[in-house]
Amino acid sequence: MRKILVIALLGWASQVQSFPWFIHGDNIRGAQLMTPEERKAYVARLWAVRSFDECRATMQAHYLELDRRAKEGHVVLPPIQGDPCEIMRGLGRFR
Repeated sequence: MRKILVIALLGWASQVQSFPWFIHGDNIRGAQLMTPEERKAYVARLWAVRSFDECRATMQAHYLELDRRAKEGHVVLPPIQGDPCEIMRGLGRFR
């Protein structure tokens, strides 16, 4: 039983490690275009989503806003990597 628990915890820890920006909020794509308060609000919004569709809508709005700010400020953002909604679904946050 203890061995199963250790394996489960290691699997969970590896998933959390693959999603570090979600926990800290300071390594978000386009974070340089956001205030510290906006980064905290972004993380809070992601924690608050209750469905996959709500997550996708939240992320789409976030990406559009950051792309707008980047264009206005002549900033080149890195390409979008990963899908936080898929990761949260994998962690069991929603289906």
